[in-house]
Amino acid sequence: MKKAVIYSRVSTDEQANEGKSIEVQIDLCRRWAKENQHSVVGIYPEPGKSATTLKGRVALQEAIAQCQLEKVDVFLVMDTDRLARNPSDHFLIKSSLEKSKTRIVAVNQPMIDDSVEGNFLETIMAGVNAFQSQITGRKVKKSLAKKCEIGDWPGWAPLGYINVNTGTEDKPNRIVEIDPERSKYITLLFKLFSTDKYSVDELRDLLYEKGLRSKYGKRVARSSLYGYLKNPFYIGLFRFNDTIFEGNQPLLTTKAIFDLCQKIIERNNHNACRRRKYKWLLTGIAYCHDCGSRFYCSHNHRKKMAYYHGAYPLGCKEYVPLAVLEDQVADEIKRIKFSDEFKQKIQEKAKELIRQTRDNRNDELQNLRNRVKGLEAKRNVLEDSLLDQTIDKETFKRKHEEINYEIQGLDNDMANIENNRGFDLDMVTQVLNLDDNLYETYQHAVFEAKRQYLSIFFDRIEVYDKKIQNVVYAPLFQKLLDAEKVTVSTNWLPREDSNL
Repeated sequence: MKKAVIYSRVSTDEQANEGKSIEVQIDLCRRWAKENQHSVVGIYPEPGKSATTLKGRVALQEAIAQCQLEKVDVFLVMDTDRLARNPSDHFLIKSSLEKSKTRIVAVNQPMIDDSVEGNFLETIMAGVNAFQSQITGRKVKKSLAKKCEIGDWPGWAPLGYINVNTGTEDKPNRIVEIDPERSKYITLLFKLFSTDKYSVDELRDLLYEKGLRSKYGKRVARSSLYGYLKNPFYIGLFRFNDTIFEGNQPLLTTKAIFDLCQKIIERNNHNACRRRKYKWLLTGIAYCHDCGSRFYCSHNHRKKMAYYHGAYPLGCKEYVPLAVLEDQVADEIKRIKFSDEFKQKIQEKAKELIRQTRDNRNDELQNLRNRVKGLEAKRNVLEDSLLDQTIDKETFKRKHEEINYEIQGLDNDMANIENNRGFDLDMVTQVLNLDDNLYETYQHAVFEAKRQYLSIFFDRIEVYDKKIQNVVYAPLFQKLLDAEKVTVSTNWLPREDSNL
């Protein structure tokens, strides 16, 4: 008896409901095999796979492999579109099967056979299958675009939200709602990051301690947290096909907090400083004076030494011990002296900044407190209306949530203002310390602050033979030099651009 294998495929639940389920396809193919006296030696179902590509279609590959190994006579499918939805893939599959003299039989399309006419029809059907796939894709795109225009997100909800079907199975209406269990983590993430007192790595650890887990039960990846922080979905917007739409989803943070987070991210990326096993202070600043390549960093575990060095592809052999070069840079900082006039102006500006910031902060806080009181009064009226039964429960729930989220946003704004009170004072203190003794301030600063200071003063430091040969100052600092507000002493090396 001749042998046959059966291959069946659906890509969506809708196809299953349209009479193309895996079971229906297999039953039809079994009936053909029985009527035509073929023994079924293999059945290969493949649910949830698109026929527009061969990639990832394991069941199809296994079915073809069995045909080639066991010399199977017939490869059974219900229709040719179960096999492929573009002509090139269709005939590639057919060519692979012909090597083992296996012919494709589409049980619902008996007109496709080995005759000239059958081959002609097969070519037409392969093109029709591709066309149908393209039409379906166009319909889906239009449907998604229409959904976006009315403010409904067409994809999977990001962390903090869940997908909910408010319709029926026949007529689904899928919307995005707040995840009652995980939304608090997103709100906390934005609130803490906007204070500029927490790195993403620290927030990753903190959220894990509070209960946030990845789907594997581990810490959420730092790249994912950055993605959440940059995702406008949490302030009622979403991006689809490079277009920003206003969404209907509830907010998990305020626009003010979101914008503040973007500024912090942009600033941190400019002077990239991340938690690593080894910290390299001069990354992006130190260069080889001879070949011009940027210095990279490495740690020699055998010698227990860290080095800055040139790029290998360019053949740069320059190696400088980490401590040697960073000490020289500290000496460069030591050479910088502010003029008395400049110091006086800085001190006056600092005092003015403190006064102005304090007044503005108090005005902002009072304004926010007044708005919170107004919202709380509205909430009380709403609750009284529910008790008096002058408002239905659905309307109450919707309006109550809106007021609560607005109050939460204002509370976040007030918390940020209070948190920045200390931050502004710290900033002014650092400025005054820089005035007083720049070198000492730099030496006692934490790694992140040192990186910030270096970005203020230096654009590029060029090194050769383990010594600094040339310094290119940052544009703003160069303007101070040109205006003689700052001087750079010549205690051990002249600089081309030191204005001396």
